[in-house]
Amino acid sequence: MNVTRILIISGHLLFSSGLESLLDQETNLEIMGQEKDMKRAIDQIKELQPDVVILDSDNSVTQVTPILHASPGVKVITLSLQNNDLYVYQAKQRVAMETEDLIEAIKDDPHDIKTLGGKGHN
Repeated sequence: MNVTRILIISGHLLFSSGLESLLDQETNLEIMGQEKDMKRAIDQIKELQPDVVILDSDNSVTQVTPILHASPGVKVITLSLQNNDLYVYQAKQRVAMETEDLIEAIKDDPHDIKTLGGKGHN
């Protein structure tokens, strides 16, 4: 069984602790840590190389780019504490040798993320 390694970034202790408690119940998820300071979080991301970074939306979406630069291929999930929106960001680097490589990259993102209320954002 593959284990997904997660780092949580949030300035809200109750949010991050509650999220960790919920995710700890899943056997295939490992919480690698929590961080509230973005600079320290970037250092942790470089060192620990988590599979997923969960970021509360109080941290600006502009913080996603430095995370993706710190660990190419990491999946960044932002959660809105106000309206339950969830956004997923991920950067992938590929070599395009043929037109099919570009087409595959375009089709690779299914855009099927939904809000917790079940409304899709397509």
